Amino acid sequence: MRFGGAFLVSKMSDNARLSRKKRPLSAENEYGTGLDISNNGKTKRLERDLENNNVAAVLYSLDPEKSENRMIPRTRKVLIGRSRHCDIIIGPMDCSSEHCEMGVSKVNNEEVIYLKDLSSNGTFINGTIAGKGNVCLVRNGDKVSFASSCHFILKYSARKTVSFFDSYILSDKVLGTGHYAQVKEAVCRKDGEVCAVKIFNPTKHAVGDEDKVKFNRELDILTKLDHPNVVGFYHTFLEPVSEDTMTTYLVLEKVNGGELFNRIVKKGKLGQSETKELTKQLLTGLRYLHSMGIVHRDLKPENILLEIESGEQKLPWDVNEHSVRVKIADFGLAKFIGKLSFTNTLCGTPAYVAPEVLVNQNVRRYNKSVDMWSVGVLMYVCLCGFPPFSEELGPPSMRQQIIDARYAFYSPYWDSIADEALDLIARLLVDTG
Repeated sequence: MRFGGAFLVSKMSDNARLSRKKRPLSAENEYGTGLDISNNGKTKRLERDLENNNVAAVLYSLDPEKSENRMIPRTRKVLIGRSRHCDIIIGPMDCSSEHCEMGVSKVNNEEVIYLKDLSSNGTFINGTIAGKGNVCLVRNGDKVSFASSCHFILKYSARKTVSFFDSYILSDKVLGTGHYAQVKEAVCRKDGEVCAVKIFNPTKHAVGDEDKVKFNRELDILTKLDHPNVVGFYHTFLEPVSEDTMTTYLVLEKVNGGELFNRIVKKGKLGQSETKELTKQLLTGLRYLHSMGIVHRDLKPENILLEIESGEQKLPWDVNEHSVRVKIADFGLAKFIGKLSFTNTLCGTPAYVAPEVLVNQNVRRYNKSVDMWSVGVLMYVCLCGFPPFSEELGPPSMRQQIIDARYAFYSPYWDSIADEALDLIARLLVDTG
């Protein structure tokens, strides 16, 4: 990967060259401050330097015997290594003469630090080797190790926005994986709360000012949602992955009971009383979302999470379950993966999708009836363990079955189900498009 324009080396004046030649080998060079960060006076001096527009970041030494802190300038890339001609000289013999380059680039008007590994013995970011010739993003707070004996923490200077990694510690624990995102566990640095973070697949795009305003306005609505049957939506961060690639980090409430999908698979199907209570909660949450102008469009068992309180059994729940609360998740996803990708995802797995979504794929807004259709399909699946529409029931195709609203209550699966439940499903599975 090439470095961007911000990495181009500027020409040094003759005086600067002469000054540089006179510098003794043992002395700190242009970007090695040699400050002792345990000394308050010197710490304040370093802080003043950080506020200077010429400093993009500082490498803080982790060696207690060498309080050497190295500055990364905004104006050009710096060469780091043992050689006397390097901008930042590091001493350990396992470091290469020219170990790596570090520099500044901008992604969506935000400064980011990149590192190019030139070494034989490796440059490591948080313990992971960069790889000779590779260019890697170095985030605020990352540990940077040159070979095995020279370790630093990188701290950005004043930033316009707060990074995800400034606010949260990301765990390796994977909570779920989908077509367009992975969900991991994270811990809030401020209060220690455990959260879920949906990390979307990187996309190449530049966000214009007008798009940012619209995006932030929509996010503002989502972050203000507050309902017991809706997953809490905490924060969103847009983070650079490379010079032209961004990833969205969506911080959400962590729900402990997994997906409704897993509950149905485990039990085969759900009882009528359990289905009734879950449907009641689902409709309550949907009514709230609809009142806020949000239509989900992708309701399915995988997007219904369950918060389970353990304790003395309380019907209609299972043994050791005192209560089960529905949490609607994954609403508003079109904002993060793009409307076209979202529509393609819906139409690629349409078992729960309303007919009007399949037929009118170019429509930007759908009314709440599309969610009501999905509730009908969910009820059907909960009560019998299989969907009303599928390729196995063809011909016609599943898509055509949905468009025609062609389904049946097959015997013996529905023989013992109350007529009121069948009637509600029939009222919900109506094409209003």
